[in-house]
Amino acid sequence: MPLNQHKVVSIILDEHKSVEERCDGYKKELINVIAEIIEAEGQHSVQGTNIQQKIDDKCEAVGDFLAANRGRPKTMKGDI
Repeated sequence: MPLNQHKVVSIILDEHKSVEERCDGYKKELINVIAEIIEAEGQHSVQGTNIQQKIDDKCEAVGDFLAANRGRPKTMKGDI
């Protein structure tokens, strides 16, 4: 892992400690999604994939996880 990417991961892991645990497993799910985004970004530079769409999909997945575990309806694409 390049030094800059290692630093970013280190900062994210430190900051994640202050994130509110909105439901069981939320913080773990959030870290997993962030890791997937970082991995996708690394592949983006090699494969030329649409990184923004992947990030949007991952963010929506975390929102759906939170909604499912807090008993609220799933998000609709485009909802804030």
